Amino acid sequence: MSGFKSASGYGGLESTPLAQIGYYNQIIAQAWERDFLPEITNTEIDERLTECNQTVQFIRQPKVGKWRKYEKNQELIANQLTPDGFTLGICNAAYQDIKIDKMDIKRACERWAAWEASFLESTYQSLTEMWRTWVLTAMVLEAAPENKGNNAGLRGDVMLGQPGAPLTVTPENVQRAFARLQRILRDRQRWEEGKMFVIIPTALKEVLSMSPYARADWMGDCVSCSMNIDGLLPKQLWGFNVIESTYAPTAVDQTGDLAYYIIAGHREAFAFAADIIEGRLVEPSRTFGVEYQMLAVWGGKAIYDDALAIGYWTFGE
Repeated sequence: MSGFKSASGYGGLESTPLAQIGYYNQIIAQAWERDFLPEITNTEIDERLTECNQTVQFIRQPKVGKWRKYEKNQELIANQLTPDGFTLGICNAAYQDIKIDKMDIKRACERWAAWEASFLESTYQSLTEMWRTWVLTAMVLEAAPENKGNNAGLRGDVMLGQPGAPLTVTPENVQRAFARLQRILRDRQRWEEGKMFVIIPTALKEVLSMSPYARADWMGDCVSCSMNIDGLLPKQLWGFNVIESTYAPTAVDQTGDLAYYIIAGHREAFAFAADIIEGRLVEPSRTFGVEYQMLAVWGGKAIYDDALAIGYWTFGE
């Protein structure tokens, strides 16, 4: 960054907050602090990503066998445990190149730092939009086959909806629809209080607004849960932490209706690692400008595919 000196009368690039700390580090910090991805994925890795095609290690939680009945002096039978490692390849990459003319920097004068911070915000938004869409789509594809469709569950008797035959969710059956998602995960023994999530599209709000969830007088002591009071979704529905998102995958079904993939699961079911591994300020040789160039990499995969349940819903009145 030595090429960007302060000129008389205005702050140069070196004096701005982003240049001082490394602007790309600030972007990734915002992405993790403000996004919901860390709430629905396992992002715990021991090292920072530094290159594309890097691999990172996760360890699956082992399942210990059943307790055995004990009788005096009997020989013990050991349940052998072996660490089950999980390797995730970081094979996706995308770049951002933001060019700014130095005349615009001069005109901004003391307002330059604030404007620079504003495009940092825009860069953060576009980065997380890309990652959210990728993660939610991958969850739908990688969830266990028995945890989606109209023959879901251990006995194949749970209807969650599927292409060509979506589950129509109305104010009258919306509670039952969530109960089915919970049943799938409980039967799989993947339910853990406080660690379950559900991704809800904004379009579901209208259905919920006509359901018991919107009636303060039906909510007992939880008056603040009523959508009629603040217009917000409840923080929890059927034990799931609710995350409203416009990035839930959709499809125009064969029936002609717009269908939404409703993603529910354990927050550690899906591993995700992402970072901006390269960031630099470049002065083009043939123009008076500066370019902010960044390279982002990411990868993800289901660690426990049976800890994800997928609904395929349309909404009715």
